[in-house]
Amino acid sequence: MASYDDFLSYVLPDVPGCAEIVAVQHIRNAVIDFCEKTLLVQVDLDPVTLIPGQADYDLEPPSNRLVTKVINLFYRNKILPATSPDDISSATFYNASAINADSQSDPVKWMQKDSTTFTVFPIPLNRENNAITIRAAIKPTRSSSTCEDILFEDYAEYIASSAKARLMMTPNKAYTNPGLVATHNQFFLQGVNAARQRASHGYTRSNLRVKMVAI
Repeated sequence: MASYDDFLSYVLPDVPGCAEIVAVQHIRNAVIDFCEKTLLVQVDLDPVTLIPGQADYDLEPPSNRLVTKVINLFYRNKILPATSPDDISSATFYNASAINADSQSDPVKWMQKDSTTFTVFPIPLNRENNAITIRAAIKPTRSSSTCEDILFEDYAEYIASSAKARLMMTPNKAYTNPGLVATHNQFFLQGVNAARQRASHGYTRSNLRVKMVAI
């Protein structure tokens, strides 16, 4: 893991007079923003056991991390499609007291409710140990002191630019410099775009191809 202090040498020279503790706070915020925008940092969560009559389950990322987005969710060995609240027509999805035996079955859909919870539908009928496998994008919490090494090794300058932009918008400081904020934010977004590509395609080189349609 990389410490947020590791980013200081990329930030402090351009914000003279900034206290390290303030810089670290903005570095952390920039790292979190980077993770949210790119979905770059992904992990496999511990398998989840389904419980009869229980719809909601906890997302359990590593310590000092939150789930930004569930990328894929598998039931047994089959990937399940995600759904949204507008597509749910049964009260059993929200109201445990409405559950009855007829409404319980093998899950066919899921929905991420927030950074800590996901829901399966229909409500499970049987207990199944380790039935759910989840691939998720994660981000550090506001109380974290470290981030994944890849964020520092490959994207330190981009993240530092976002931190500097945030600091330079602070009024009445020696390092206040609104004129450079757009430049730093633009550079940050370049890093975001590059990281998004890596998150989508990994390290595999692939070319976009157009499939010809027979007429």
